[in-house]
Amino acid sequence: MNEPTIKRYITRLLNLKKDGEGINEIWNELESAGWSNIINIAQEQQVITFLFHKLKQLGQEAKLSQKTLRIFSFKYQEGVARNGITRHVLKDIIRSFNQYGIKAIILKGAINFCENIYENWNLRSMEDLDILIKEEDFPAARQCMNTAGIRYIEGKIPNDLSEDFESRDIAVDMHYLPVPKKHINLFDMDSFWSNTMCVEIDGIKAHIPSPTDQIYHKFIHDVIRHQELVNFRIQGMCDFIMTSQYYSERIDWEEILRRVRRNDIESLFNFYCWQIKKNLKTELPQPINHLSDNRIESYERRYDQLSECPEWLDSASERLMAILIKGGNISTHLRNSFNILVKESVLKESKEFLLSLYCIKKGKFLLPLIRTIHLCRVLFLHIMIIAYLAKQRLSTHR
Repeated sequence: MNEPTIKRYITRLLNLKKDGEGINEIWNELESAGWSNIINIAQEQQVITFLFHKLKQLGQEAKLSQKTLRIFSFKYQEGVARNGITRHVLKDIIRSFNQYGIKAIILKGAINFCENIYENWNLRSMEDLDILIKEEDFPAARQCMNTAGIRYIEGKIPNDLSEDFESRDIAVDMHYLPVPKKHINLFDMDSFWSNTMCVEIDGIKAHIPSPTDQIYHKFIHDVIRHQELVNFRIQGMCDFIMTSQYYSERIDWEEILRRVRRNDIESLFNFYCWQIKKNLKTELPQPINHLSDNRIESYERRYDQLSECPEWLDSASERLMAILIKGGNISTHLRNSFNILVKESVLKESKEFLLSLYCIKKGKFLLPLIRTIHLCRVLFLHIMIIAYLAKQRLSTHR
């Protein structure tokens, strides 16, 4: 069983309810894949804590071998301990911000420390803490971080993303914007700030995005910024479904649909909905459940072909999928290819990112050359992914 298939079964298990309908089929598939593979993938996908909790919740814990159970238990306790430290770091930061009167918005996984989206805050693992503040507050915010015992590492790489800090082995990213500058036109930042909700973490007041903005930001972050159209992350899928269930009556799906249509990213959102339904085998909230129904066959064909491509072609497969799901005629494909391969991947990419990608710390005068090299690299990978698909199709027809 290949990795995409194992990821799919792990994702489905994580979405099962307590009655465990369908558990036997999923369990048999996971058994055949081998628990060492499952643990490695779950660890890499940052869902090992959630997976062990779900196995216990579904009454499957006793079926595990003693060796597998020990590994799961150790990983679970390790995840809980790390989350405990992360939570303390976040509280120290927010407390310090509050003392200086700085409004900060907690983004992504750390929201679960304030809202029980995952039933309890131990279940959602985090790689780092993402905090959004206004650019004019950065001088004071840096002082706040020092006061909270947070060590500055480096910043402005690129400057529209974050400045990086660390405390107790926990990475903290202090953001100017919720996504890179080249995607910020997809947001109404005034609305993003004004619609925040005031919450508490152990009595400390904090702010998080509105439920609608949480869903929309997650989509932009995963699909537009990171282009997780083929090689999806399990945690991203779980975030979407858990957030939509937790805030079931408070998410304005019609507003999200208006945004994706206004910004010409509706085809990507439709594919995103199909991807979640396919991998979790679940129905979505009614306003978005039908969005991909008329494209299922083409999605399935392209998804299956691209998910099998070699690892070194991953980035090319994501770009190609972004082009293909737009649909349209030849001229539309050419325009989309230019936008994705040239405009988004080269011309709009920040200079800091490109210089760091090619390990150049100084020498910004080399930037035109670097952009040219990067364009050649992107085009080469695009040609190789098309050649790979053509070869795959010819071998199938023999």
